[in-house]
Amino acid sequence: MAYINSIGTAQAPFSHSQKDIRDFMLEMYQMPEEDREKVTRLYDRSEIETRYSAIEDFSLPKSKWSFIEKDKPVSVEKRMQKYFETAPVLCQKAVRRCLPEGAPDKITHLITVSCTGVSAPGIDIQLMKSLALQTDIQRTSVNFMGCYAAIHALKQADAICRSQADARVLIVDIELCTLHFQDTYTMDNVAASLLFGDGVAAVLVSNEPGLYSIENFYSEVAFSGYDDMAWNISSTGFLMTLSGYVPSVIAENIEPMLLNSLQNMGIDKSDIQHWAIHPGGKKIISEIQKALSLSDLDVAVSRSILNDFGNMSSATILYVLKRMAGHINSPGENVYAVAFGPGLTIETMFLKSC
Repeated sequence: MAYINSIGTAQAPFSHSQKDIRDFMLEMYQMPEEDREKVTRLYDRSEIETRYSAIEDFSLPKSKWSFIEKDKPVSVEKRMQKYFETAPVLCQKAVRRCLPEGAPDKITHLITVSCTGVSAPGIDIQLMKSLALQTDIQRTSVNFMGCYAAIHALKQADAICRSQADARVLIVDIELCTLHFQDTYTMDNVAASLLFGDGVAAVLVSNEPGLYSIENFYSEVAFSGYDDMAWNISSTGFLMTLSGYVPSVIAENIEPMLLNSLQNMGIDKSDIQHWAIHPGGKKIISEIQKALSLSDLDVAVSRSILNDFGNMSSATILYVLKRMAGHINSPGENVYAVAFGPGLTIETMFLKSC
């Protein structure tokens, strides 16, 4: 059986209050005056207090902006340059917090996850070099899958461990979402600038007991939300489509999906002690809570991660699982994790505490 042994996280270098980001957006977007109050309300009611970013500008006056261009859109080249200046350092911090001393040379597989930066050679080979991993390590990259990608990576790690007794799989998930800030005023861009932050998480998976045992996985695609969540590359960066219908699409599909998932995993809803819900936004958490009749305590960890970090795309569910480990009282408690992304894809995972 495969286990999540440890989770290490690292924050991007600049911490911004939601209020400062709100003021930055009001300065940047050339929005109609009648919309300013609406956007202000959206920020103030987001239930996000702090987000981290690779970019300092969000807390600075316009005269001191250094990354955001004042007279033209930021190019993809500039965004990717910042990504690969920042990502390796953050990844190394998270990995060192995840792995025991002297463990890097025992890693047999490396899975890197990101939908906010790509290149070849990629972050996987950069980490091999900087962490002095074995040169014959087996590598896999999970790219551009969105907020559910960490569960997909854990699914791959689980399969590897089940087929190789001595496997030690390192997952490194790095998302620098704020690099793709767009300066054109649209509601999609407002939603992205309201929610997303930067973060990195590293996870060690092996056949040795650790934080959680990995019991099962289940996923479905709700095609009714196909057009409501998307992530595309443009000449000015990566563009997010995130319609206001996403929470309702998730709410409509989460209960039947949950029943299918639980049936597939052979458990009952009443057996679940802990709910690790990807905090895509406050409305998504609320709709899931309502649809599944969960208590405020059931969603407290997810809300706390949203408050402290915002939505860090695929890395977020790993932050939830790391914090949730501190709320578990004894071995054998059941944890049900769920995340969402483009498609509309719903990924679930069943864990037990060790």
